[in-house]
Amino acid sequence: MGRKERRVILICQCLVNPYCRVHILGQNFPLSLEVTGYLLRKNVGIIQYPCPETTAMGLMRNPQGRQQYDNIFFRNHCKELLQVPMLMVREFLKNRYRLCCFIGLENSPTCGIHWGRHKVNRYGTESPNPDEQYGKDPKDPVLRGIMAEILEEELAREGITTPFLELPALSPADSEKRKRFWQDLEDAVSPVP
Repeated sequence: MGRKERRVILICQCLVNPYCRVHILGQNFPLSLEVTGYLLRKNVGIIQYPCPETTAMGLMRNPQGRQQYDNIFFRNHCKELLQVPMLMVREFLKNRYRLCCFIGLENSPTCGIHWGRHKVNRYGTESPNPDEQYGKDPKDPVLRGIMAEILEEELAREGITTPFLELPALSPADSEKRKRFWQDLEDAVSPVP
């Protein structure tokens, strides 16, 4: 009889600890419980990295767009925060665990997977509010959040590939977007034959 496959995922901290989210956006404990409960029931280990926004700006910060975080100092901060989680990934892989995926958060300027065009506020800087017209033009760029982008670079540097999934926290639980996420997650964590 063969050994059961051992699996781990990488996850942004606010999906495990909702208190890390921007205070005025609220915390979603039921969603965190749903995600972590699902993973633990499937015997999937969780590697979370520290929230780059909380560790750089504290808990009582205002919502910002990707543009405000896209600077050399914040990028360096993200790289430093990823050092230990990347060592953990390498150690798990060395010991024959499978990295199933990374789960980021919809509309996060740091941990989102599909950051599109956002509205500009009266100060001429990007707001966290998506532009409803975004995505109608096929030339519209799709960017990752700053931390997700750096994580992808760090994984690539190690020769590690894994799916990047985005939890659509802003979509209703019964929406097609949310159903697609759960199916993608199921596919990612299902044992490889």
